[in-house]
Amino acid sequence: MSSESTQPVAAIILCAGKGTRMGAAARNKVCTPCAGVPVVRRILANLRAGGVSRFVVVTGHRAESVMRALDGERGVLFAYQREQLGTGDATRCGLRVLEDVGHVGPVVVTMGDKIVSSRLVRELLAADAMALAVCGVQRREEHPNGGHVVMDGDRALGIVEYADVRKALAERRDITLGGRTFPASDVAATPWVNTALYRFDAAALSAALAQCGHDNAQGEVYLTDTIELFASGRVSIPGRVALPRDRTHPSVRIYHVADPADLLTFSTKEEFRRLNARFLRPAGALLADYPAHRAVLEAFIARYGAERPAVLVRAPGRVNLMGRHVEHRGGSVNVLATEAATVFAVAPRADGIVHMTNLDPAYAEESFAVDESSDAHAPLAGEAATRAWLAWLARPEVRAALAASRGDWTNYVKGAVYRLQRAVDLPLCGMDVVASGNIPVAAGLSSSSSVVVASMLALAAVNGLDLEPAELVPLCGEAEWFVGSRGGAGDHAAMLCSREGALTRLDFAPFGVGPSMRLPARYAVLVANSLEQAKKSEGSRDRFNACVAAYEFALLLVRRAFPERQLAVFRDLARVRPFAEGYRLLRAIPRTATRDTLRALLPESGERLDEIFATHADPGVYDLRGVALFGLGECARAACAMDVLKAGDCARFGELMKISHASEAPRAVTDAVLDDLAARNVDYADAVGAYGCSTPRIDSLCALLDRTPGVLGSELAGAGLGGCVLALVEADRAEAVLETLAREFYAPLGASPAAFVCAPAYGAVVFW
Repeated sequence: MSSESTQPVAAIILCAGKGTRMGAAARNKVCTPCAGVPVVRRILANLRAGGVSRFVVVTGHRAESVMRALDGERGVLFAYQREQLGTGDATRCGLRVLEDVGHVGPVVVTMGDKIVSSRLVRELLAADAMALAVCGVQRREEHPNGGHVVMDGDRALGIVEYADVRKALAERRDITLGGRTFPASDVAATPWVNTALYRFDAAALSAALAQCGHDNAQGEVYLTDTIELFASGRVSIPGRVALPRDRTHPSVRIYHVADPADLLTFSTKEEFRRLNARFLRPAGALLADYPAHRAVLEAFIARYGAERPAVLVRAPGRVNLMGRHVEHRGGSVNVLATEAATVFAVAPRADGIVHMTNLDPAYAEESFAVDESSDAHAPLAGEAATRAWLAWLARPEVRAALAASRGDWTNYVKGAVYRLQRAVDLPLCGMDVVASGNIPVAAGLSSSSSVVVASMLALAAVNGLDLEPAELVPLCGEAEWFVGSRGGAGDHAAMLCSREGALTRLDFAPFGVGPSMRLPARYAVLVANSLEQAKKSEGSRDRFNACVAAYEFALLLVRRAFPERQLAVFRDLARVRPFAEGYRLLRAIPRTATRDTLRALLPESGERLDEIFATHADPGVYDLRGVALFGLGECARAACAMDVLKAGDCARFGELMKISHASEAPRAVTDAVLDDLAARNVDYADAVGAYGCSTPRIDSLCALLDRTPGVLGSELAGAGLGGCVLALVEADRAEAVLETLAREFYAPLGASPAAFVCAPAYGAVVFW
């Protein structure tokens, strides 16, 4: 093999496998982020630093995800392996691409699940330039399932794949290699195993692969078979004079990988977690790169040291401009992230303990164990997973523990830990967390949900879990059920999926990220805190859950009365046309109902009713029509909100905000009300419901805003029963509006002004 410095070095990276043990459903496992960087990019970076300038990435399973992960990388070509026919076949695919671009000379072949150090690449390229093949080997204890390298002294005779050795042992037969026969037990006992890292002469490799068959335990073309062909001198290279078998210089050289850190391999989630931990950066380096989060990082360093490997997690608050109380019914939300956020500095622990510290001394320091109950390690999917989670939450011991710690901020962390443990098939490691945050508590800006999101992202980061937003969103929503609420995942989705500087629509049932847009420059969103708190852990939870229950009861009754409608989720009611027909459907259900009435009306749904009743104290009467009419209107308002803004009709958007807030007030949705709406065929978006989660103070704040010049409309923010109000205002009048609030709302309360213009920020992120 020529070693001229001008000769370019190529690499073939095999990334066509399915990675089933990694559970990579959405993308190829080589795209799994390792400390924030896709594994395949780390591989390319090290190969490039080691002297490789041309790359062929062989794809197969989820090929598009590999191409996206490498977008922008120079010198990268792609080959596609249509069928999974083995490493030898995949390498052939890569060689064809190199032949098309006229490459001759050295070729490094490696796998997409191995991060090879740049030092190892350099040494591999420098090893014996005359050899047609250089094969990296490790001690068997470093890689027990690697192919067995059979040696004769210091020369390799060939490689026998692990599966073939196991098969030969089971069948009690010998193994033939290079014309020699070996007991299978001797091959199994060889001290050296294949690392699946090679350097070949391109032409020699092509000739050797042409002679490889697939008569083996897996019915595949093994790249390892080329080593036996080279070692036995049976490779004839077109245009070259064959070298004699007994020549002094062998065709194959063995390269011993002495340091396991030079070749990091993963094929399971636990192996990947260890790999991920190697690439976490010291907390001191994070502080240098992210000075905006100096306070929490300095507190972390003071406690755990600057060299402790860590990550930084930020989960913002959220503003929902339209789509309140409906995402758990399949409705949409129109959201933006706030600059205020919860921030965690996090380091993994070797045990299963989560230790929480908060910069605010009002929040107590606490430790707890990752759940080790038997069902925690038997993850389920879909509706079965949700029902199993609800069943666990209903256990007396769980409810008793929660009651004993009611109001504890770490319950939101516990919810994330316990829910995620039931979603993954490996025991979660623990973590040390230093937390801080500046989202107002119980203000309708989702401070509690931001703790859940930060916890879920932190757990995923330290455990090396590759979770897409579509997986995280429902997990976060259900995690918050631990504190007793039964809301949806709209707030969590807003934090995870918001786009910087923009309003984003998020859809549910199924979940999807819709369009984004910047607000028209002439307008701004103003947030005003009513200073009336609504804490989910202190009574308001029952009110929230009773409203959610009313939705469910209304849908069950409509389904029973109109089975031909096939309504899958409540949102489907808002798609009924003409509008008059939707009001007719609501007229068929009672205006209100007690629990006894519901049992009598829904005799076939007894078990489901009991499940729902268990989530909250009996309110006495459920306002079925009031809640249902609110949901009908809010689903419609959320669905059209983005189109209204895109059309530049901010006045109409302001009106929709006013209607949405008016729909929070209690009112009797009588037959006459529904008949009138039906007679006029009123657009659902203009219908005023009766959800009942506002308060007199919030109503007075909205009324003040709505009569203030420059305000187009205002509404309750968040779940209600306290918290903030949102207003769409003319940007050039925003300061005047703030002055009015200070004078006419906050001063009479004897309080400092607590209103501000909200600048849309970026969504949740992990800083590595």
